Amino acid sequence: MKFSLSFEVAGAPEEFFGWFFAPVREDDLYKGELKYRSYEMVAQRESEERVVRRTRFQRGVQLPEPVAKLFGGDFSEIEDGTFEKADRLWTWRVTPSSLADKIRHEGSLRAEDAGGTRSRLGLELTYEARVFGVGGLLESFMEQRLREEWDQTVGFYGRQAPASA
Repeated sequence: MKFSLSFEVAGAPEEFFGWFFAPVREDDLYKGELKYRSYEMVAQRESEERVVRRTRFQRGVQLPEPVAKLFGGDFSEIEDGTFEKADRLWTWRVTPSSLADKIRHEGSLRAEDAGGTRSRLGLELTYEARVFGVGGLLESFMEQRLREEWDQTVGFYGRQAPASA
């Protein structure tokens, strides 16, 4: 399953990505706004050209019961991502702690100038679950959840965006 989302936000693309990668906002966003059970930065490297980071997290959302039984109680995910500064492009891949060979979750986020002090965010998301009997249920559930999370993330940014934007 592939789908796209787009948003227009206050601030230049550099302001949005500066906020997005700021370690000080991660607890507020992931544990506060999105209600993740846990979220931690495992590693981050930054150069002139890119930011590469790995995070580990447990979403706070309750999975549908047949899916939850497959994943187990300690289910977590690891996100490996790269931000190409010149392209204003963040790409990532999420690997679940269970059924990693059956699930493909990846995406990209690009920010472009939208005129004035606004940016247009374009997301491309892929979530595929090749799990007999529950794959379609999991894909539908995760599409809805990912849409909700991005709506919440952009709303949270909007409340914190620079006053001049």
